[in-house]
Amino acid sequence: MVMVSPKLQPSASWEFEAEIIVLHHPTTISARYQAMVHCGSIRQTATIVSMSRECLRTGDKAAVLFRFIKTPEYLHQDQRLVFREGRTKAVGTISKLLPTVSSQSKSQSYRRREAAANEEAPCGGRPGSPTSSPIQLKFGRRRGGRSKTMNTAPLTPLSTGPGTA
Repeated sequence: MVMVSPKLQPSASWEFEAEIIVLHHPTTISARYQAMVHCGSIRQTATIVSMSRECLRTGDKAAVLFRFIKTPEYLHQDQRLVFREGRTKAVGTISKLLPTVSSQSKSQSYRRREAAANEEAPCGGRPGSPTSSPIQLKFGRRRGGRSKTMNTAPLTPLSTGPGTA
């Protein structure tokens, strides 16, 4: 959250372009690389969408298009940034802010998709809800690469008989 004058008409950006220089990276950096971006008080993971070069190594300079992963952030041009991941370190300056494509935020659309998926999905074994089909539970990988699954009987509501409290 940021406090600014309404006269500035602040808007958050999902994407921004920056001129960066890679200080250290053990191999190469290419598109879809994700790293933690530090820009003022902002600290969020961003993905490299595109670059002016095919790949980057230690000491290379490039114009890079970043996209934040979780939420849009309030940035301004010529703001300094550092991005890092493990032993990778790079510094740069924001050269261009890309306007937000829609007024609807990414988290709102994600919540709507999630709610729609939950409505379409059967209640399949939620506690307290009866179901007519058996439930198959998966417990991940066992030694030797085999998966262990367990079939369970359909859930039935519990009834309290006479004399039980």
